[in-house]
Amino acid sequence: MIRQRISHLILTAAMALAIAIPSAGFAQSDSAPDELFKLGNEAFTAGKVDEAIGHYKQCVEKRPKFKEAWYNLGIAYSTKKQHEKEIDAYKKAIDADGKYAKAMYNLAMAFEDRGDDDKAIDYYVKVVELEPKAVDAYINLGILYAKKGRLEKAVSEYKKAIEHDPEVPDAYFNMGIAYSKRAGLEEDKATQKVLIEKEIEAYKKAVEKNNRYHKAWYNLAIAYNKLQKTDDEIGAYVKAIEIKPEYPQALFNLAFAYQEKKDNEKALTFWKKYLTVAGELPEEKQFIVTARAQVQKLAPAKEADKEAAPKAEAKP
Repeated sequence: MIRQRISHLILTAAMALAIAIPSAGFAQSDSAPDELFKLGNEAFTAGKVDEAIGHYKQCVEKRPKFKEAWYNLGIAYSTKKQHEKEIDAYKKAIDADGKYAKAMYNLAMAFEDRGDDDKAIDYYVKVVELEPKAVDAYINLGILYAKKGRLEKAVSEYKKAIEHDPEVPDAYFNMGIAYSKRAGLEEDKATQKVLIEKEIEAYKKAVEKNNRYHKAWYNLAIAYNKLQKTDDEIGAYVKAIEIKPEYPQALFNLAFAYQEKKDNEKALTFWKKYLTVAGELPEEKQFIVTARAQVQKLAPAKEADKEAAPKAEAKP
């Protein structure tokens, strides 16, 4: 049996932290805040974050309800990982406009960064109440619910995301992970099999929407392994490696899969490829030991096979 290396790869479908521009029709009695806001945006775009922060702060001092300036100030603080100041800035933006969903979304992400998942959930919920088609918020809610072990609730949020955008691969990918975790907790074998099949279908949907989604191909291979569908497992690993040739986890498991099929020649090929890719990577240290042992085990057998049947037909 393949020693599974999957570490459930969760993607947060975060909304881009793009800087804001003032709302159209904003009543402007003083042009100074607008000039400061413009200077802040120019500085931020140029990578001068501290300078941008200075301009935004002066801007909101002159116009305390300038929501876009508070929002951009929050983004500037986020780049410096100053989460408390970031949170305060987004809150000020929301104080200026209680329906400012974009600021609520970023505030939720800031709470996530700070490790406060409960508050993050609260604000993502507010986002979808204001913007029912906010697909990213549904996905992030699902991720947080899954993190808390509320797997059925997580699946529900992913389904809402798919309802509003059937083409988003991250929703299917994370749904597959949720089904995988549910299957891992299930004692009834028949129910477990049903959940694994749902997991497979979710990953298949993810790669249907994005055929270059190497993480989904990798997780799909792991799911096939659970049902002992070795040929399908190998096919999924091969796809993952075609997309990302230097993918140590996939190379490692693919070598083992070929070994299970008694295809020692291909197994040896991929063990060697794995060792070339893994090199001296610290995180691969324990697996490199295993791979080297398998190479030593298979290499002599390969040569012996050649001597015993030099004219044997090559495997496809």
